[in-house]
Parts: sequence; C-alpha cells; structure tokens
Amino acid sequence: MKLTCRDCSLAELCLPRALSPDDMEQFETMVDQRPAMARGNFLYQTGDVFGGLYAVKSGSFKTTISASDGEDQVTGFYLPGELFGFDGFDDHYSCSAVALEHSSVCELPLSSIDQLVVKLPNLRRELDRLMAREITTDQSMLLQLSRRTAEQRLAAFLVSLSLRFRQRGFSGTELRLSMSRYDIANYLGLTAETVSRLFKRLKEHHLALVNGRTVIIQDFEALHRQVHGSGGR
Repeated sequence: MKLTCRDCSLAELCLPRALSPDDMEQFETMVDQRPAMARGNFLYQTGDVFGGLYAVKSGSFKTTISASDGEDQVTGFYLPGELFGFDGFDDHYSCSAVALEHSSVCELPLSSIDQLVVKLPNLRRELDRLMAREITTDQSMLLQLSRRTAEQRLAAFLVSLSLRFRQRGFSGTELRLSMSRYDIANYLGLTAETVSRLFKRLKEHHLALVNGRTVIIQDFEALHRQVHGSGGR
C-alpha cells in the first residue's frame, strides 16, 4: 500500500512541506516510491542520465565522486526527509548515491518536475531553496577543509548530525551512525586513524563516548564551542 505524503511522518521535513493541501494532492500523483534497497547498493552512479530527485524515506545514503587518483571522495550523507540528486540537473549525475543501510526513497521523476514547477510556484521556490542550501553546504565544507583543525571538523560533523537527528525525532545525544569511520574520515579530509584518535580525545575530555557505531554526546554545548575554536570543558 502506497503511503501518501500527507500521512508520512517526514512531511514537515521533506519537499511537500511548502505545498497547500490541494497542491499536495497533485504532487502525490507524480511521486514514485522505489523498492527498498540493501546496504551497498547504488541508487545511481556517476554518468547516469538524470532521472529525477530523491527523498530518503527510510535508512540513509552517501554520495561520492571519483577523484583524479581514482579514489572515491564522500560528498554528503542524507537522512530521512532529505532530498538529493541535484548533481544531475546538468543532464547526468556527477556523483554516485549508495545506500548505507537497508533504505528506501521516494522519487520525483524529471518529467514530473518539469510539469509540477509550472503548475505549483511554491514547489519551484522550495526547490530553489533546497538547491541554494546544497550550495551553501558545499561552500561550508570547503571552508572546513581549508580553515578548520581536525578537531573542529569532527566536532562540527557531530553537532550537525545531532541537530539533524533531533529534527527527525531521534535522540540528539545518542547517535547511531550508519556511515563507517572511514567514510567520516574521507568526508572530513582526514585519515581513519586521525578520526579514531580524535574520538579518543573527545572521550578523555568527557565530550563524547563511542561504542561501535554509536556516539553518545556527553556535553553538547562544549562540543559546539569546540567547533568555533573555544575549546571543550
């Protein structure tokens, strides 16, 4: 049975939040719910023809791009209610999207986007807003990689995840990470060994504990201060 956008618990976080009830009804007819995917499966790969945008319904995804040395660079992580696929607007996807766990998505096909943005001005504005946010996120990451210390990068990552988890009704202090430590390190421009050392340091300063892929934030405010270079406790 197809779950409607109106009945979805993620509606307030997802694309339809900008739509009126009447507009939502039109929107729902254009959305496809894709079958669930196993961990490690590709939703799309670099070079694939742009087919549409995707909203995470359950689970999580990462996007990667191939660097000049052939290594994959992680460019983003996407949680339930978050939209991705904007990298395909130039006809082909520049990134690959991979399921980090058992996951599912709702698809807004390209043909539907073309029709809906004409009929629903609020949808166009929301898409423009989300695209602008994607650009801002990319710029923020470039700033992190060029200006912030390794400690600040990891602290910023954990603070961001905590806030995103809270938005979704999850615990903001006990974070179950679907991404590997290697993926986190890759995303932050660090080595996995450095990330392990940083987690150990967070434990020593009573900022966070790590148990496998679960991170328990002990002092959110101190962690947030560390992002801006004012130290922990």
